[in-house]
Amino acid sequence: MARAANGLIVVTGASGSIGRATVRAFAARQCSVATIDRRPLTEPEFTLALEHFKIDLGDDAAAAEALASLPSAETLQHVIAIAGGGDAEELSEADPATEDIGIFSRVVASNLHTAFVTIRHVVPLLRASSGNRSITLIGSINSLGGYGAPGYSAAKAGLVGLANALATTLGADGIRINCLVLGTVDTENLQRLAESRGESLDLAAVAKRSPLKRVLEPAEVASALVAMALDMPGLTGAAVILDNGQTHIR
Repeated sequence: MARAANGLIVVTGASGSIGRATVRAFAARQCSVATIDRRPLTEPEFTLALEHFKIDLGDDAAAAEALASLPSAETLQHVIAIAGGGDAEELSEADPATEDIGIFSRVVASNLHTAFVTIRHVVPLLRASSGNRSITLIGSINSLGGYGAPGYSAAKAGLVGLANALATTLGADGIRINCLVLGTVDTENLQRLAESRGESLDLAAVAKRSPLKRVLEPAEVASALVAMALDMPGLTGAAVILDNGQTHIR
């Protein structure tokens, strides 16, 4: 992919449904996109990406090495931290209050630690840049309601805490940080989680309980991420809820 007009975007968790949609959305806005995921990036998103780093963001050293090797001709402007997700073993725990500590720790690491690893290595690059710069984290309404997954809910709440804790510090350098808090999104990962537990995914039933009678699609999440990064330069320290009104029925 040739160098684009609107700066470099880093997208973590790029191989998932939301990640791929986000790569396409930023490329459509004439941005260069570098991607990170522990899984390969497939076509057509692979062709759209300037570079793909196949690493696990739980590995701090690997993340540092990858981000340090971003093309020097590109200026980092925005970071979209999508990496993370639900855990089938946690969702299968009979008693969330006594959840296995190994499961809890793994889920928190996957969703919260990976975000901070990303932040700590992209901030020096963003500080070296100028203009409209931002970090956007991906939260969940699971942090606001009782869905029975304490590790996941705590980690997603922690992402909002990270945005709050760092907004003033990063704001001094002109860098924004926000969290997009999502309701149910129709993703491949959600389908896999249901299948791994021997369940069928009834998104129609979820939609029926929502005030807008629908669930989110990855493309509209990507549109929100693009808007928060490129079109809302006054937005920082915010938890933006995108959930078709699901939080009103918890």
